[in-house]
Amino acid sequence: MKFAAFVLVFFFSITLASAQEANVQEAMVYNALPGVDGTPGKNRIAMGTYDLRYEGVKGSRYFLEEWLNGQLVFVKENTKAPKMVPLKYDTHRKELLFKRTVGDSIVVNPDQITGFVINDTKNSISYPFIKVDGLRTEGGVVPVTYLLVLYKSKTSLLKHVSKMMQKANYQGAYSVDRRYDSYLDNSEYYLKKPDGSLNRVKLKKNSVLNALEDKKDAIEAFIKKEELALKSEYELVRIVDYYNSL
Repeated sequence: MKFAAFVLVFFFSITLASAQEANVQEAMVYNALPGVDGTPGKNRIAMGTYDLRYEGVKGSRYFLEEWLNGQLVFVKENTKAPKMVPLKYDTHRKELLFKRTVGDSIVVNPDQITGFVINDTKNSISYPFIKVDGLRTEGGVVPVTYLLVLYKSKTSLLKHVSKMMQKANYQGAYSVDRRYDSYLDNSEYYLKKPDGSLNRVKLKKNSVLNALEDKKDAIEAFIKKEELALKSEYELVRIVDYYNSL
């Protein structure tokens, strides 16, 4: 009898340890729905398995996480709507949020604005955005979005600040054991020419030279002279600025 009890305890300990290692909890779910014959009060008991390995979401969908004051640039200049308001830009959904005085937030109607500016007064930085319809990205056409103006001149440099959701992947035999969803940067750069056209450009030498092919030799010489590795958008700004000076 004692041996049987010991075997039972030992088996239970192994089973419990295995369940904890897998982070999977089984629970008895009480269901008070009527039985198959429709008779009320006939209770069912079902087994449910809950996977507790999921760790939530990492990263942020917003351009800047906190609410910051900014200006809305309206299509109609004489609009009575407030122009200095708390703003937050959702780079995943491509939606501009406006925080109302009552405490909640709403999505700004893109048909009413041509752009906006977010002011980070703490760091003395302003971020101007312009609205673009039908932007052609690597992932397809985006009906309405906003581009950050990094550099403005005859030929301007714009950034499509964008983030994509990467879903968790930890279930199944071929999973990569990634137990969380995450927002990944999916931004792209664009050159806006004097005629208003937008040309996508990457942080790569060949891409830059192709985008500025009318002055390709001069740009290539400038990149070599300044030893630009094209690892940052600042270097890209320098190249576009030089291009405008030619």
